[in-house]
Amino acid sequence: MRRIQRGFTLIELLVVISIIGVLVSLLLPAVQSAREAGRRAQCINNLKQIGIAVHNYVTAIGALPSGKGGSYAHNLPGTPVYARWSAQSQLLMHLEQGVLFNAINFSLPPETPGMAGDVPFMPAYQNPGRENATACRVQVATFLCPSDNAPVGSEWISATNYLGNQQSWACDVSESFPSTVSPGETNSGIFYYMSAVRMQDVTDGLTNTVFFSEKIRGNGVRDNDGRSDQMIIPATTTRDATFQACRAASPLTATRLTSRSGMSWVMGEMCCTTYNHVDTPNHHTCAGLGFPGNMANMPMQIPPSSRHPGGVCCLMGDGSARFLKDSIDLITWRGLGTRNGQEVISGDAY
Repeated sequence: MRRIQRGFTLIELLVVISIIGVLVSLLLPAVQSAREAGRRAQCINNLKQIGIAVHNYVTAIGALPSGKGGSYAHNLPGTPVYARWSAQSQLLMHLEQGVLFNAINFSLPPETPGMAGDVPFMPAYQNPGRENATACRVQVATFLCPSDNAPVGSEWISATNYLGNQQSWACDVSESFPSTVSPGETNSGIFYYMSAVRMQDVTDGLTNTVFFSEKIRGNGVRDNDGRSDQMIIPATTTRDATFQACRAASPLTATRLTSRSGMSWVMGEMCCTTYNHVDTPNHHTCAGLGFPGNMANMPMQIPPSSRHPGGVCCLMGDGSARFLKDSIDLITWRGLGTRNGQEVISGDAY
């Protein structure tokens, strides 16, 4: 007598498919969390590599590189002020990028991408002989956070996620370049215009001072994200006024100065290679227009930001890298941005 083979009924098949779907939905967040943990670990590792480069640079030179190098306008008329080398460019030799470093002619300015958003802003610059054209377009893998999904571009691909701590709200303020709208403003950061900070100048302690942090790169088009779109605010004359104006700005309606944050590691500018401690991580990015005179009077709020849930990765002055939460207290965050503010910061405050 022939046996009859019984197959699955449609209902049984649907039940099995449903069970598989539930299992996948339960496992997917865990898989995504594991992947993000790996990406965050790589981000931390990138910052540690930058930290090693910073300390090796100091050993060789005696001071930290300036966040914004000098202008070339005096010996190459027509060069814009923003065509100046970044701290990142000075660290290349200590990031196993000696060939790239040696390919750069630092007696000439860098080439820069156009940074315009809704208004004319920092048009692309090319030096006459194009000597630095190739080097300025090389992507350095250590400068990219794997969690950031912004495109690095096609013709211009030298992006960066890691910015040096400038600290001050006044864009170019420094010992040799004071603000006239706020004469008492000093820059107690690490990497700023023509800076040459020594390790012994960091009297707040290397473990309590942020040197580098990460920043979401712009997409080149409006994405209504106040962390990457740099919004225009009215010109202000104090840190707190800048903070309040930027907090009040809406990413949905504000005019954008640029949507290309982090587009170039060569530019010693707050659009690409430096940030400040006006507001805590993952808050709005703003620039004030209508300021009088030079960029020492230009108000900026450039907080770190990341695609990591809940905070950003930071490099401290002692070479350690740690994850700082978005919920960090504003006063603590501002204290971590100064090298000599004498703030009392508890180890468990961040």
